[in-house]
Amino acid sequence: MSGKHVTGLRFNGLQMLKILKDAEGRNDVFMPFGAIALEQIESWMRSSSLIIPRDLVEFWSQTGGGDLFDDSETILRPTRVPSLYPGFVDGDDIDSATQFRIQNGLPDSYLLFHEGTFFSAVRLPDQMFVTLDDKFQETAEFATFDEWYTLTLRSEYDTHYGLPIESDKS
Repeated sequence: MSGKHVTGLRFNGLQMLKILKDAEGRNDVFMPFGAIALEQIESWMRSSSLIIPRDLVEFWSQTGGGDLFDDSETILRPTRVPSLYPGFVDGDDIDSATQFRIQNGLPDSYLLFHEGTFFSAVRLPDQMFVTLDDKFQETAEFATFDEWYTLTLRSEYDTHYGLPIESDKS
């Protein structure tokens, strides 16, 4: 582990993402799989020849992915580094999930990072976040991880979980 030890779910020097704000003090909104050292994620990206948007990399570094909204949604773990979180199951990592979906028709120009009521991926050629239907057709695209979360999962679950209504200003 590097000399930088980060506690909690806050980003160093970055605005806190809405998903992390929503999760503060709650275990029904987001349960992280466990932080992964940034160096491990960057090593995995190099060995896999991947370029991934920085906000998603930072999120993974702080959380390691995790289960959302009482386990109905999963943000996949970026590496096969094991998690101590009891809800983590084999296959909740990006490599396993993406390879399985590619075998079932997902174009290899996508890197899956979320599974649940729909799929979400990074479109690798342009680094856009996209949602996909069950036939892997794009249904929406987003410029940032925060925009993806806010306009997809958060808007779906905000009322049920009593998440605070926030203005569009971030």
